[in-house]
Amino acid sequence: MADRQALAPPPPRRVPMLPSYWVHLTSGGSSTPNPRQMESTNESSCSLTAVGGRSKVATDYRVENRCGARNHNQFEGKRKKAVVAGEDRISELPDVLLHHVLSLLPVDEAVQTSVLARRWRHLWKHIPVLRLLGPNKKRFTSAEDFDKFVNHLISLRGHLPLVSCEIQAYPTSDDYAGEPDEPLPNIYFDSWIQYALLCKVHVLKIVGDDVGAETELIVPLISQHLRSLEVHHVLVEKDFVDFSSCPMLEELKMQECGLWVRKMSFPSLKRLWLTECNFPEAHRVCISAPSLVSLRLHDSGGKTPLLESMPLLDTASLDLSGRCKDKCRGCGGDQSCEGCHGYPAGSYSSVLLNTLSNAVNLELKDQPEVYIYKRDLEFCPMFGRLKTLLLDMWCRATDLHALVRILQHTPVLEKLTLQLRSDWNLLSAARGERKHVRIEQSFSCVHLKEVSIECEEKLRVKDKVNQIVKIMTRNGVLTENISFKKIPRPEVYRLVCVSPRAFDPNWSGED
Repeated sequence: MADRQALAPPPPRRVPMLPSYWVHLTSGGSSTPNPRQMESTNESSCSLTAVGGRSKVATDYRVENRCGARNHNQFEGKRKKAVVAGEDRISELPDVLLHHVLSLLPVDEAVQTSVLARRWRHLWKHIPVLRLLGPNKKRFTSAEDFDKFVNHLISLRGHLPLVSCEIQAYPTSDDYAGEPDEPLPNIYFDSWIQYALLCKVHVLKIVGDDVGAETELIVPLISQHLRSLEVHHVLVEKDFVDFSSCPMLEELKMQECGLWVRKMSFPSLKRLWLTECNFPEAHRVCISAPSLVSLRLHDSGGKTPLLESMPLLDTASLDLSGRCKDKCRGCGGDQSCEGCHGYPAGSYSSVLLNTLSNAVNLELKDQPEVYIYKRDLEFCPMFGRLKTLLLDMWCRATDLHALVRILQHTPVLEKLTLQLRSDWNLLSAARGERKHVRIEQSFSCVHLKEVSIECEEKLRVKDKVNQIVKIMTRNGVLTENISFKKIPRPEVYRLVCVSPRAFDPNWSGED
């Protein structure tokens, strides 16, 4: 029996079963991939090769996991050794990196890091960014405490250079106590601005108090290093504002500021943004910026400012809608109406368009009652460099006089965008349009390859659109180069009257 068992053949070796989609066994005993299954495998971006009963992908995955686990264990071991030895890895970082980290913190928290270690004792003094954004009520009991803290910080820091600084006129003592009836101005606001200029700051942001009294900018801006200036909620009351004392200033942004001046001069400025600023209603402010490359004038109140020569201008975006006072709603023949009888611009024949004639990219927006663009077109200059033009509302007169007029003076125009708005504005434009001298509705724009007509949703301007398309095609613009697009309507704010009884059922109307 034992001999029979010894002579018996050994049991067959178990070979792992391979999926049918992996290999295809041929009659010759060789294994070749199944073409159909290879195609499905390639589509799923998964290629498998049989190596000793295992896939090569699985083998590489295990090797990679072992290497990753080994590296993780080594890192954990070093970390535990550093913790046991009490090593400070953060302090070993270079000063430049630590200064950047501290610049992301509020100024009071950045100063607190001086107690961490001897290495950190004076790091905060060399932070290139300083933000004075008002007191933190959790740390400072009053605005006066924050004033003392900032003044002490300035005395310790000295005049070390600054790259960026932001100064905000925070609520004063009365506001801080919850009594904003008679707010007091921040007495250190101007001195902190002057300190930033003494530290040769490159980027300066000034934010006035938008809750209490208007913050007046009194300190003279004199700096040989200031490159960018941003101003919010600040009042400027001077006859002449001259920035020639800032020869390196290239960018100026002003938002919600009162500019009660007569002339503003920016000799070195390249980019000027004026958003929601208020200008006088009795006269036009003259703006001189001969080096300007980019201009943005949006939603300003008062009279539109007069722009002097800007020969280097490349991009300009002007929106005279909203609070602009250069409007004519039908004066009934009043001789004093600038909209009907011309507007005085001194020795200048136009307010805006003569200066904007050097632009390459131009956006012009307003409301139908605003007459600035229409009057400037009577002395329309040649836009010899203009390639991209966007017109909104004001070009939609009954005979499209303004549109044809400006297209006659844009010989190299490549892209034109027309935005058509609400029906009310369309009718207002037709009623308020001045009777022009009849002109020939022909122009030559051989480079015009794209015309986009954008209409508000649910706007009934089919006849007007057809009229625009007819003028374009008649003057050589191909139909396939004209496209149409719907744009959303702006939100409409409604004034709702609510009875006091909605809040007090017992209200009778008697005091």
